Amino acid sequence: MSKRHHSDYDEVTTTRCERALVTLLGDIGPWDQRVYLVGGLAPRYVVGSLPEGARPHVGTTDVDLVIGLAMEDDSPEAYRTLENNLKKADFKAAQSFQWKRTVEGVTVTVEFLCETDKVDPGRIYKPKEGTGSGLGALNVRGAQLVTRDYIECMIEADRFDDGGHSQVTVRVADILAYVVLKILAFQDRHENKDAYDLIYCLLNYGDGPGDAGRHAADSAIAGHEQVRNALALLAERFESADHDGPHAYSAFLDDGDTEDVARLRQEAAAVVRQFLAPLNAAA
Repeated sequence: MSKRHHSDYDEVTTTRCERALVTLLGDIGPWDQRVYLVGGLAPRYVVGSLPEGARPHVGTTDVDLVIGLAMEDDSPEAYRTLENNLKKADFKAAQSFQWKRTVEGVTVTVEFLCETDKVDPGRIYKPKEGTGSGLGALNVRGAQLVTRDYIECMIEADRFDDGGHSQVTVRVADILAYVVLKILAFQDRHENKDAYDLIYCLLNYGDGPGDAGRHAADSAIAGHEQVRNALALLAERFESADHDGPHAYSAFLDDGDTEDVARLRQEAAAVVRQFLAPLNAAA
């Protein structure tokens, strides 16, 4: 896998992703209560207002949505409706869980994630396969935690296809669920961008990493076994500036300044320590 760098991202592509989100959420009816934004588009909403002097988040090239999986008695029609609305918005299925559309030369990708014991992690789950809906979701560890730890944000953007300006409410992973998903993703694929997203959110959240930790300690999922295991993994991967978490963070932001790289690694390790302190105290 090629390692991503901050120079691979731009505001134009991120704006297209935001427009895709507004377009889809405006068209999917009751599904807007069952999808949750995670991934690289989420940090701008997780953090909210940036501290003075903070660099804006670099953005994203895709939209990751967790599906709050339907109950067994949910109708296949609900999935067909979601699939049809993706097609109506001119998205084409690259895979059952991954949909793409090119807008003004920029490819926007929407991916659906879930968590289930029906297939192994990393495999695609099709909730209503054989009923006329081929919609799938990638099985990702920790995804269902978002359905219990989220915030609601109002997003405004221009809909695709000259559909005009629109406003939607989106459910976004709150800080603890987001950190859990990001550290598990980092563990699974060791992508520099995951380390960056994670540290960016903790660094810029509220009054800083300690504030993020206090908020996380109050979360309904704070005592969940999956969360405890993920936080132990976070502590391990960011234990010091010499560990792989801080190295991935600095590599993502590296512009060739050796001193800055060392500072970034120290920053990442310190941010995680400050975040974990209130959680450890509350345990």
